[in-house]
Amino acid sequence: MNKKLYNEKTAWDILLLLIRIWLGYRMFTAGYSSVIDIIFHPKERIFFENWFGKELHFPIPVAMAFIAKGAEVSGGLFVFMGLFTRIAASIIAFTMLVATLVANLGENFVIDGGFTISYFLFAIILFVAGGGKYSLDHLLRKREKVLFYINRNN
Repeated sequence: MNKKLYNEKTAWDILLLLIRIWLGYRMFTAGYSSVIDIIFHPKERIFFENWFGKELHFPIPVAMAFIAKGAEVSGGLFVFMGLFTRIAASIIAFTMLVATLVANLGENFVIDGGFTISYFLFAIILFVAGGGKYSLDHLLRKREKVLFYINRNN
């Protein structure tokens, strides 16, 4: 008799939960203070204008910084909750890929690039696999199946 020491499906769902919590937390906390700074602190707004404009050469640099940091905040919040996980993860993956290619290649790659590549890879895992059993997505799908069954049998 070959008994498994653990259930692979449960282990995978727990791993997806841990990835979601970590990635969601990191994205939200990394982006939140920047969004607040862009809105309420003129000196920080100048920092983002210089960074995104003069260093990274983005057009409309403050708007681009707000979009990038806003994507981190909103994507992080949704991933953390496991709600619309695939959509939120795709937004995070795109943002982290751009950050890696535009801001972190070269001198910052070892430190900052290591973070952005890791966040990109975690987001790709969630994009492919979804939020897992311990997510709001799962609860909503389960509820939809019950409602569909009830409506079909009435």
